[in-house]
Amino acid sequence: MAFTIAHWMLLTIATVSTLFGVVFLTIIIHRLSWHPLHRVPGPKLAAVSNVWHAYHARNGRMMSLGRTLHEKYGPVVRVGPNEVWLNSKDAFSRIYSATQGFEKSSFYIALALNRPELTSTLSLCFPDTLDLLGEFDLERYRLQRRLIGPIYHKRNLLKYEETIDAVMTGVVEHLRALSGTEVDLKEWMHIITVECLSAIVLSWSPGYLRAGTDFGSSGHSYLGWRRKSVFGLFPAAEIMDNYSRSLGRLFAKVWGLTFTPPAKFKPFFPAVGNKCMRRINAALRSNPPNDKRRDLAYELIELHKSRPEFKSTYLKRMVMTNFGAGHETTTSTLIGVLSMLGSHAEAQDQVRDEVLQQEYVKGDGYANACTLTYTEACIKEAQRLHPVIGMSLSRTVPACGMEIDGFYFPPGTTVGCSPVALHQNSDIFGPNAKDYRPNRWRQGDHAKIMDRYNLIWGGGARTCPGRALAELIVQRVVSTLIKEFYIQVSIPAEEDMPMYFMAMLTGVKACFRARDAKPPRHD
Repeated sequence: MAFTIAHWMLLTIATVSTLFGVVFLTIIIHRLSWHPLHRVPGPKLAAVSNVWHAYHARNGRMMSLGRTLHEKYGPVVRVGPNEVWLNSKDAFSRIYSATQGFEKSSFYIALALNRPELTSTLSLCFPDTLDLLGEFDLERYRLQRRLIGPIYHKRNLLKYEETIDAVMTGVVEHLRALSGTEVDLKEWMHIITVECLSAIVLSWSPGYLRAGTDFGSSGHSYLGWRRKSVFGLFPAAEIMDNYSRSLGRLFAKVWGLTFTPPAKFKPFFPAVGNKCMRRINAALRSNPPNDKRRDLAYELIELHKSRPEFKSTYLKRMVMTNFGAGHETTTSTLIGVLSMLGSHAEAQDQVRDEVLQQEYVKGDGYANACTLTYTEACIKEAQRLHPVIGMSLSRTVPACGMEIDGFYFPPGTTVGCSPVALHQNSDIFGPNAKDYRPNRWRQGDHAKIMDRYNLIWGGGARTCPGRALAELIVQRVVSTLIKEFYIQVSIPAEEDMPMYFMAMLTGVKACFRARDAKPPRHD
């Protein structure tokens, strides 16, 4: 009897294993030979499974992947069983158009602030909250953008220039006291960004500048993007995590996505979240205090009072979104700009000359900003070469299907452009697209083409709503630092700087030497 049971157990195991192997082999053959995308060039392993894509995302290789894949396979590359990257003007115009019907892909489930729930029909239901990055309901998104649009218009935001300048006065004083000591550029740009945002939004300081550290919050937050980048490629895992945190943690552990916070780590968002909620709750009481602060939080609170469709949930989320969406993207931009200026002495000298020649006229900041044309060109060129998004801004092909660049993509196919590849496309940016040449942005009609075909601030109808605020901070910070300091940087090799969906130059060391001190030699 024992032999018979053992025999049947072995036979069952062998049968199940064989069936599993046959199914697995059939899937592989189908994806390589019969799938609608089987003719699209790309790595064979990528066509078989998202594991290939996730492996590179987990290892932070998304920037190099964006460049090398298109160099090897051309403008259309299959990077997953059902995902394709494209790199052309036509692809950009179609995918990110407001009228073509492309919606955000399931990748964004991992980026959503509130996870969706499965309905009885197994469709996803997203809560009605304000989530400008992860929102799937386009009509809801458009309503939210219309409501906040006047507040985040550049003309309205100009009044916060003095707020930024007040923060920068403290920054300059602190950096001067360092007497050229080498610092971590990422940490310092994060300190400056968070201090500026805190002052603009809440008339408050988190104490980072006073302490001279961000207590490890930037490094901790950036590692979180490794998890989001991998989970985004397996949206079922993100949904599963919503119902069983244990399963989600197991998936993260298998992929090596867990990490230990750095020593002396102090999380930023609990503190700023409490600050935001106290401010809002006090303002919405029946007898609110006489609060004379006139900051961005005040403007959003007044919007809620005057426009009931800007619900209290929208208000609370939007006040926090200034920090959640702004602290890393602005930090990344500042790192890129100063890394380029710090490693290109001639460009830095020209920016400094332009800033010094432009006497700042109080109350007329916009007119002055428009005259800093070379400074603006340097900022754009750094954003082009070092975009804050390292992975494709993926969209889903609509129900009608679509032919792009000679290939037909059936409904439901995930398509998108990799910013780093698009930004080095010679058809758009010229034959020297890989080089740092700020003057390309001062070439009239060509500059208009480059402004049209880039993903610096997102794609088409879903561009960053906080763009004007970020641009204001970046320009004031860059012009102040270049005016006051000679900046030198040491940039690590690309393979030593991990890039995920959020991309940031890490490990860059910088020296800020006061301009009234002896200038450094540029060897």
